Amino acid sequence: MIPEADTLLNVSAGKLLLEIAPQMPPGYGQGSSATVAMVLVLAAQEYAKGADTRIWENARMSEILADAGVGDLAVAASNAIADLNAANAALRARLIALHERVEAESGDTARAREREILAFLKESADRRRLHLPVM
Repeated sequence: MIPEADTLLNVSAGKLLLEIAPQMPPGYGQGSSATVAMVLVLAAQEYAKGADTRIWENARMSEILADAGVGDLAVAASNAIADLNAANAALRARLIALHERVEAESGDTARAREREILAFLKESADRRRLHLPVM
């Protein structure tokens, strides 16, 4: 069996939080160990869903931009996180420009487009949400 990165991160976090940090004297070192453990837990969550989230965001932003007649762009070269992030950043810049434009416009079409952008941003935030474990 080859363990996945999220499993390795979670096991490392557990060792830090439950075995190493309690053995350290109270104070900065103990607190830092616990903080690093929490970061590892959050990184494990991001690993598990990061590519899917970015692929969905990029497709949805491309769709919104195309529907607005702005055209699509920034197709990722691959599904590697770095490529998805680069495409995501380019699409977000275009989406922000579109959002600024529709906020300045009046009429039903502008309001509908604004609602569509805001709905995308809400869903994007929901998909990127990370959860701290209950201790």
